[in-house]
Amino acid sequence: MPTDRPCALVADSLDPDQLKPLRDLGVEILDRAGISAEQLALEIGPCQALLVRSRTKVTPDLLARAPALRVIGRAGTGVDNIDIEAATRSGVVVMNVPGGNAVAAAEHTIALMTALARSVPQAAASLRAGRWDRKLYQGTELTGKTLGVVGLGRIGREVAYRARGMRMRVLAYDPLTTAEVAEDLGIELRPLDELVKEIDFLTLHVPLSDATRHLVDAGLLASAKPGLRVLNVARGGIVDEAALLESIEAGHVAGAALDVFESEPPEGSALVAHPAVISTPHLGASTAEAQAGVAHAVASQVGRYLTEGVIENAVNVVGLDPALREQVQPWADLARRLGWLASALSGDGIHQVDLTMVGEIASSCPQEALTTEVLMGLLNRFAGDRVNPVNAALFAEERGIRLSSAQRPAHKSFQSLLRVQVQHGDGSLNLAGTLFGTHNLRVVRAFGFNIDAIPEGPMLWCANRDAPGIIGHLGTVLADEGINIANMSVGRNSETGEALAVLNLDAEPSDTALAALTSCDGIHWVRLVT
Repeated sequence: MPTDRPCALVADSLDPDQLKPLRDLGVEILDRAGISAEQLALEIGPCQALLVRSRTKVTPDLLARAPALRVIGRAGTGVDNIDIEAATRSGVVVMNVPGGNAVAAAEHTIALMTALARSVPQAAASLRAGRWDRKLYQGTELTGKTLGVVGLGRIGREVAYRARGMRMRVLAYDPLTTAEVAEDLGIELRPLDELVKEIDFLTLHVPLSDATRHLVDAGLLASAKPGLRVLNVARGGIVDEAALLESIEAGHVAGAALDVFESEPPEGSALVAHPAVISTPHLGASTAEAQAGVAHAVASQVGRYLTEGVIENAVNVVGLDPALREQVQPWADLARRLGWLASALSGDGIHQVDLTMVGEIASSCPQEALTTEVLMGLLNRFAGDRVNPVNAALFAEERGIRLSSAQRPAHKSFQSLLRVQVQHGDGSLNLAGTLFGTHNLRVVRAFGFNIDAIPEGPMLWCANRDAPGIIGHLGTVLADEGINIANMSVGRNSETGEALAVLNLDAEPSDTALAALTSCDGIHWVRLVT
């Protein structure tokens, strides 16, 4: 291959016609679709770009064999198959095509919902078997029914548009979308536990993360409107499949349509085998148009980066020079932790985020970098890996979250301080943090109390009356579960007689323990942050 032109190795099956943007920009294409991991490691060395779908695994070992690699292009949304940390460490930009499969996934969702309402696959199989079971497969109309959409990203919105076109009422749960944005979309927001009580169909469009794993569990299903039908064209694991099967067998949930599963393929799954369940083998993005679109988009993005240095849809950042990055990193970590805490401790409907940099930090750290870190911590709890330093601000804007940042020259008690204030549906929350030494993160103010808390999970936050026995009660309940308290900070207000206790724990307490903690007279609320 010529050595004077950049080279892009294509490791997975991509339509050759859609790679035209690379050819037009003078990039040499090495088409090795289906290449084995061993052979890829032998051939990747001189290549500046690697194009993959979901099959090829990009590991630290592979990156170590790719000294010339500058960019990895993922033809699709998910980057689970790419070690992002290792790529960043190697100075390799990772790009994807967010929303490239939005229409395909939305149409598949609508197709499954219609098929579920009318038992289309079951009726087709019955007729193919020689039966004429018209009465057995009487269905229900979608017109006039209520659809609940969990997650109003690109796919969730596309589903909502189509459902409204079918004259369905659309409700939604998305803690990152404001009521004003939802109103513009013709959608009513609800808390999740209230949403399921009103809807006839539930469709999920969120990434799989710690916050969304088993989001649909036995408790949520038990509280749902009888006859609910559940759809999942997002990620396996968002639905507790055992709980869903139990609810269907009990007759509480009428049926389900699933394109994704906790284990793929779902071998021997009783849920898949149930006659009230429609299943497809992860086909949400599998249309000719979607595959062509993401191939063309990633080819264009990779080509522009190689020839012009333009970065589009990157999921990592290699922007700061090494010296500045080392200086900024502890403050970036603190900013992200403050965003993480703000997301966990505030209510739904966050619509304003304000960052104030006080003291020396105001002149030594890039303001935009710390604002981005706060947003990433704030949004990541619900949006997962979709949020990165490149798209965090856009992600917030799309959900009606306004941003502001300011600088103050000095603080009476600290050389440097970060303040984060969020406005949400239930009011506002103010947090402040600093560094002790050069790398020790601390939260020094929260809920109007001065504290000295380490922002790492699991953390137990407790607002209570400042009275004897409260801290003892916390310790007793946690000890009964065998949970050690690693660190504790207590803020007190002598004028109001109120206090705030923040505990770092060695393990997460159970729901039973949390209930026991809140049952104590004098404890106003308890929140676990993980």
